[in-house]
Amino acid sequence: MPFLLSTLDRYVPIGVFRCRYEPVADSIHLGTPDRSSPRAPCRGATSPPPVRRCRLNPRCRTARRLVLKSRLIAVTAYSMDPIEDQDLERKLKKEQKAKLKEEKKLKAAQKAEAAKLQAQRSSDGAKKSERKQRKRDVEEENPEDFMDPVTLVGEKKQLSRQMAKQYNPTAVEKSWYSWWEASGFFIADASSSKPSFVIVLPPPNVTGALHIGHGLTAAIQDTIIRWKRMSGYNVLWVPGMDHAGIATQVVVEKKLMRERKLTRHDVGREGFVSEVWKWKNEYGGTILNQERRLGASLDWSRECFTMDEARSKAVTEAFVRLHKEGLIYRDHRLVNWDCTLRTAISDIEVDHEDIKEETFRKVPGYDCDVQFGVLTSFAYPLEGGLGEIVVATTRVETMLGDTAIAVHSEDKRYAHLHGRFAVHPFNGRKLPIICDDTLVDPEFGTGAVKITPAHDPNDFEVGKRHNLDFINIFTDEGKININGGADFEGMPRFAARVAVIEALQAKGLYRGTQKNEMKLGICSRSNDVVEPMIKPQWFVDCKSMAKLSLDAVLSRDNKIIEIIPHQYEQEWKRNEQEAVLEAQKIFPGKNFEIAQDPDVLDTWFSSGLFPLSVLGWPDVTPDLKAFYPTSLLETGHDILFFWVARMVMLGMKLGGDVPFRKVYLHPMIRDAHGQKMSKSKGNVVDPLEVINGISLEGLHKRLEASNLDQNELERAKMDQIKDFPNGIPECGADALRFALVSYTAQSDKINLDVLRVVGYRQWCNKLWNAIRFAMTKLGDNYAPPKMLVVESMPSICQWILSVLNKAVAKTISSFESYKFSEATTAVYSWWQFQLCDVFIEAIKPYFMGSSQFESARKAARDTLWVCLDTGLRLLHPLMPFVTEELWQRLPQAEGTCRKESIMISEYPSVVEAWTNERIESDMEIVNGAVRKLRSLRPQSDKSERYPALALCRGHDVSNSIKAYELEILTLATVSSLKILTEDDSVPAGCAVDVVNENLSVYLQLQGTLNAEAEWEKLRKRREEAQKKHDLLSQEMNSLGYKEKAPLTIQEEQMKKLNSYLEELKIIDEAEQDLKRRIQGI
Repeated sequence: MPFLLSTLDRYVPIGVFRCRYEPVADSIHLGTPDRSSPRAPCRGATSPPPVRRCRLNPRCRTARRLVLKSRLIAVTAYSMDPIEDQDLERKLKKEQKAKLKEEKKLKAAQKAEAAKLQAQRSSDGAKKSERKQRKRDVEEENPEDFMDPVTLVGEKKQLSRQMAKQYNPTAVEKSWYSWWEASGFFIADASSSKPSFVIVLPPPNVTGALHIGHGLTAAIQDTIIRWKRMSGYNVLWVPGMDHAGIATQVVVEKKLMRERKLTRHDVGREGFVSEVWKWKNEYGGTILNQERRLGASLDWSRECFTMDEARSKAVTEAFVRLHKEGLIYRDHRLVNWDCTLRTAISDIEVDHEDIKEETFRKVPGYDCDVQFGVLTSFAYPLEGGLGEIVVATTRVETMLGDTAIAVHSEDKRYAHLHGRFAVHPFNGRKLPIICDDTLVDPEFGTGAVKITPAHDPNDFEVGKRHNLDFINIFTDEGKININGGADFEGMPRFAARVAVIEALQAKGLYRGTQKNEMKLGICSRSNDVVEPMIKPQWFVDCKSMAKLSLDAVLSRDNKIIEIIPHQYEQEWKRNEQEAVLEAQKIFPGKNFEIAQDPDVLDTWFSSGLFPLSVLGWPDVTPDLKAFYPTSLLETGHDILFFWVARMVMLGMKLGGDVPFRKVYLHPMIRDAHGQKMSKSKGNVVDPLEVINGISLEGLHKRLEASNLDQNELERAKMDQIKDFPNGIPECGADALRFALVSYTAQSDKINLDVLRVVGYRQWCNKLWNAIRFAMTKLGDNYAPPKMLVVESMPSICQWILSVLNKAVAKTISSFESYKFSEATTAVYSWWQFQLCDVFIEAIKPYFMGSSQFESARKAARDTLWVCLDTGLRLLHPLMPFVTEELWQRLPQAEGTCRKESIMISEYPSVVEAWTNERIESDMEIVNGAVRKLRSLRPQSDKSERYPALALCRGHDVSNSIKAYELEILTLATVSSLKILTEDDSVPAGCAVDVVNENLSVYLQLQGTLNAEAEWEKLRKRREEAQKKHDLLSQEMNSLGYKEKAPLTIQEEQMKKLNSYLEELKIIDEAEQDLKRRIQGI
């Protein structure tokens, strides 16, 4: 007969026995899980009533236990032969003894497991408690506790009793700046014994509000200034504004025309100057407000304007001194004349537009579009009936001012005409036929060139060489004057172009037109076509001053100025060959004689004196004695010659020394698509629009208030819709500053994406939450220590201090070498990836209330406070507002007298006692293991905790993993961690990843394992490891490697090569194991 499973309660045939559950502490497991499903019941068990999950196999979700109680449980099995009662009793006792032994082992294992996982279990329980407590707190909290009290302007900000739950840049950034300014933190002391550090802010034009390029300048300079101030320097940062000459004239004229329908000539000189000062007072205030909103810690007590009394005095003094030495003189020269503005403009204000073919474009003052990109040919009759000579020009109206015709001396076609004359068809003027081999290319066109010395730069030089007449045919408004002939007098220049062609046709001298590529000079201010015209101008002879300036940068033995980035030092001097190449681009097909043209004495002259004049020159003031020469000039590389070179020349000549020791040239900002920012494109960004946020409608309104014409306005609006469909979200000054400084790694151009600024605004919230966490863990009565005893601290505390040291060292070295982007990376990486992601998470179990963590808890509190205090001071130059607010909330250290503000506290320095390379090396492995374990978790089940295993190859790795078991359990969010050696087998159902050649990690997923996903991970890891191996192998096998590479490098790279091979081997084994599991072997 079949044997039965006998219990004290009932008999059940063994083929259908149940795993009966009773709520007792200990049990043993029956059955094996069905691997086909994570929820499958044990084979051999029928469906029991709902029961508690088996603790020995978490995947078994049905009852699979035999309950061990004080009563005897007899288990029998089927057998064909009867068993004697005595034997049965002996066997049962033996089994009971074995089970009791197993029970003790299980108890020990469970106790050990409980100890390991106490932090996690406490964490889970604590999280529930915290959630309940938070719920109670929310019900009981007073909203006013989270609101900052009203702070009067200039007083120290009053902080709320409780920190707001989220970072709000508007709330955080208010009040601090006015307190800083009122407290005199920005003011430099000319009598201080501290070493000085001086920057002169490149004076922004008073023509309107600042744009994002000015924001970049302010962010970089204020970062440097705050760092130097915290590092113990007597810091001076001088603010100022530039009257901007033509730019201001254009803007004010447009404003007059738009509001009053008047020109500057209608209101007169005095009236127009008065309008300029009104504009300055209105928009100068806007600019200063923007600088303050950006957090620029400028010394406002020394604010200046290039047209104020002191600066005007400096300009007059400089003019007189240079004129006495013969370096300033007056002469008639060709200038870039703007017929709309009726003024000369500098080269920097001329844009050269490429015309590839016949083109009609709008010109201010003309109802119809004007034709460009054509070459008009016509004939001049020769004197004495010798026939005609044909010339060609793109500006046929200028023939009214022709005074000669040039040919090449070796051109046989015109050899018989040397010394002869042509006759002007409209005024009878004799035009000598001259030979000029410098200008004329006999292969180009007809080989004959009309010469208009008063209206063409090349013809101007020909006129001087051959002593020709210089006849100006245009009025200042661009109309034909009396010199152009009675038939054309009073005509606008481009209307005269048509009239001249018609007149030539009438005389039978017109020879046709053809397409011609050309460059058209356009005024960037008025959009008018620039007209070369002879005007009396003041000039500065720069030859002698330029020689000194060149030596100051390029001299090997007496180098005084360093330009950063260094490649711009090569551009400090332009040689003749470079000038010829540049000229050929602008005037293709022509020959050139290169001559140095003295710089025009224009608005750049007053700006060139700025480093001197802001310190009181020509008077010998305390500021001039204490702060000249300045320490650094920081500006854009686009004005290296227009401004920087002038300052160096005038500073050395009038100040007796270079105006600064270093020049840092930042990249130029473009929009996210790499396009140059332009008001006509609508892609110019106001820093305040990023700081405060603005809707798309608000962006449109700003455009409508500008000076754009209707076509430009509509086009600009469309561009804004594409780039900012939802407007610009509020980011705050700190996020904008940090983003701009981080962009400086981009060579000479920055493609600004506002979304990147938004990302840093979200990071500010991370900082905010880190301090909120700290305040809850430090407690109300916490007193920071005077010093840390690092050796007795938990390893995680020693680690965060050691990597903080590295971050401090890297940040300082990056600032010193002007690699600002690397500084932002160093600070950001420490805060984000080491403090917030690792340390703060790792120490949370210490605060769960267990007495065994009492010592660790105290060390964690002290370390956390030191990290936050140091980290905020480290970050402050980059993000001044949020760091001040958070720093003010930190408890004050015992027995110390903390500074009033973070901005005048000491900048962090390296603490040698904190450095611990061994612990950093261990934590590098630990963090690697944590990252890999996290990556193994199923995407669909991130909240589930799974058992983890670490396969260690070597005692060092094994010891490290054991020592940091709690950190791995906490950071990787796993239920347990088992350490395996190479001799141990890995349980089935595990996902695997390779940390390095000595460590692999497994996550016991069992039924949730996605074989295809795991296979893909291994494939990618193999490709990565193989690529590294191949590249290194190729380098080591290259010609001359063994002879040239130092032995230490060869040994190090050989180790790397072997580690890659070992890693590939481990991946092979993992792939084979996975393959067997897929095939069910």
